Amino acid sequence: MKPTILIVEDDRATRHSLRMVLEVYGYTVKDFASAEDMAEELPDPRSCLILDVNLPGASGLETLGRLRASGSSIPAVLVTGRPSDKLRDEAAHLDALAFFEKPINIDALLEAIESIRP
Repeated sequence: MKPTILIVEDDRATRHSLRMVLEVYGYTVKDFASAEDMAEELPDPRSCLILDVNLPGASGLETLGRLRASGSSIPAVLVTGRPSDKLRDEAAHLDALAFFEKPINIDALLEAIESIRP
């Protein structure tokens, strides 16, 4: 069974593009404009998060940090338009499944998501 994908991305065009592509590949997708919007939806550990690093309110890194601090091991992919070694290190420290620079390589994203074992 494929994981449900939760996209947290403030850029509407990016969010909707990712949603459309992932749905074409058979994934159930829920999308949110901010981490606060997603907070109402408790992520199922069998889901996969795609988090933009630079979100209004809580950043993708802060959101993933809070989830990890609460004991969640949900697979998470972090994406950013402004990558740096520091961000990559923080993502690795938070046990992110993958870290991608925008524009996102869809084949690499799909490969990362498909590596999740139920």
